[in-house]
Amino acid sequence: MGKIYLIRHGETDSNKGHRFQGRMNMPLNARGMQQAEMLTNFLRDKKIDKIYCSSMLRACMTAAPLALAKNMSYTPLDLLQEVSFGDWEGMGYGEITERWPKEMEAFLTRPGEWIPPHGESFHDVERRCQQAFDYIFAREGHEKNIAIISHGGIVRVQLCMILGMPLNNLWKISVHNVSVSTVNDWQGNMVAEVINDAHFAKQTNGSINWMHK
Repeated sequence: MGKIYLIRHGETDSNKGHRFQGRMNMPLNARGMQQAEMLTNFLRDKKIDKIYCSSMLRACMTAAPLALAKNMSYTPLDLLQEVSFGDWEGMGYGEITERWPKEMEAFLTRPGEWIPPHGESFHDVERRCQQAFDYIFAREGHEKNIAIISHGGIVRVQLCMILGMPLNNLWKISVHNVSVSTVNDWQGNMVAEVINDAHFAKQTNGSINWMHK
């Protein structure tokens, strides 16, 4: 049996400012770097055979201290990049609601039906996530313990896929910065064990993190 750790990156300034980040290639801020070290300490004694991460800077910066502690490299994947929010990127909720009220209402209440302006839908993201899983398991099989470090939107979609949940239920899953969701892999049959475990970083985590944060 393998074990998959689905991990969200540490905090960025866009997270802190409640702005949609998406494909903006933001670095971790000082708090995010501290969170990455806390994540590393939490996983230090856990068996991890491979580390994959989104190719975006904030995910790579979260993966780097863990890889160093484990004396291994990490593999960046474009397939694990955050949701593209198109015209919304860099904006806050208020500005988006004023300019795209119907789209924001769909985003918050029916994310599976949300059509982004010049971005990608969550169904597009779901296809990417499946391709990423297929790529990783084709290389590693189903017996290894694998850490996959990505983004709030990606982790939520991954968990919806594993749990068989409709994408309209996306916001029923909380995903804090550097949270770890643990999945047991029984020869390709994925069973969620723990979701959104960030107790090790509670001194630096806020109470709620939406997917763009």
